[in-house]
Amino acid sequence: LLNFLPVAIYEQFRRVANLYFLIVGAVMFIGQYTDLYSSVVDPVTILFPLACVISVSLLQEGIVDLGRHRSDSQVNNHQCVILRRSEKLDAESGNRADNINRGQDVEVEMDKNYLERRSIPSTERSTLECCKIAFESVKRMDIRQGHLLLVRNRDMIPADLVILASSADNGNAYIETSSIDGETNLKLRSTAN
Repeated sequence: LLNFLPVAIYEQFRRVANLYFLIVGAVMFIGQYTDLYSSVVDPVTILFPLACVISVSLLQEGIVDLGRHRSDSQVNNHQCVILRRSEKLDAESGNRADNINRGQDVEVEMDKNYLERRSIPSTERSTLECCKIAFESVKRMDIRQGHLLLVRNRDMIPADLVILASSADNGNAYIETSSIDGETNLKLRSTAN
């Protein structure tokens, strides 16, 4: 409310008609209640209708803004799933997503030779470092840059994302951007190779 009223009133008086009637009302007010000059018309005849029009506009904008605020709150509090190291999740007492892999961790072999694109002989495989990955359920407002998100089929995308992997052929994913640009046709996006 503290930031809504000043901004909304400022927006109302950016309109030329409202500003014109405010200036005319002020001139009439000065003429009526001072000795500078005389005004035969009471300033209430201009300022009261202006106040009514602005009040109705502010009420309308307030209702729309309140609805937008409630909608944003509902979207921001929706749960999504991020991937985290199991040790960090346990240390911070995070909320595991029990509906994915029955809440169990996934062991991932950390291959430092991946960037060199060479295969590892079977004799060296036992020396690979293992990392346990857990699935954490967080609110969308708690997503930060660098988080790895798990987005499943028909899920709403909670943030700007880069597709790292997809279960579809060739790492492709089809997305619908109707909430952004109004288009309902699916757009093809591919993973970075």
